[in-house]
Amino acid sequence: MKSRLQTGALVTVLLSGFLAGTALPELFRMGTGDYAGFMSLYSFRKYGESAAAPAARLLPYIVSGRIQTLLFLWMSSYTAAGLLFHLVYAWWLAASAGMLLALFLLRGGYEGILLFLCCLFPQWLLYGAVWQREFHALFRRRRYSGAGNAAGMLSERRRDLRELAGMAGLCLLGCCAEAFLGMWTLRVFLQLSPGIF
Repeated sequence: MKSRLQTGALVTVLLSGFLAGTALPELFRMGTGDYAGFMSLYSFRKYGESAAAPAARLLPYIVSGRIQTLLFLWMSSYTAAGLLFHLVYAWWLAASAGMLLALFLLRGGYEGILLFLCCLFPQWLLYGAVWQREFHALFRRRRYSGAGNAAGMLSERRRDLRELAGMAGLCLLGCCAEAFLGMWTLRVFLQLSPGIF
């Protein structure tokens, strides 16, 4: 029952963020008129400028951003505000995705949907798996009282480190997919549809 409530709360947060980004993109405008979302026009333009660079030079930039976010969420899960940080980040990601989809649809119609999918796949399949594991670890940690014996606590810490190593590995795979495969598909799409952006 509790896991259903947690899943329902997470789905509600994601849907509300996606709908907010789709219906109210003006909320995400910066002073210069750019959109400030995580996957926004500003970020897309930066990717577009760096798409000409070799993927090996893009990889460290992508890895640093993704790993820092993962580590921040991981460390926050040991604090009382960890759940709040996770939910705010999930909402912001969903809102950014909704905003990007709305803007691409306005600019390119059906081609905008294809461009949106090019921005997400394949890397966000891997990132999604990382964040799902992170949420499971957060909820498990919140249930764990920590009042057990020293051997139990040591076993729990080892399990935490194994989980973190697995998530970091998946995140690195996602970064490689984004730098090499994601940029390649984006470049090919923009060559086939030069007028969309």
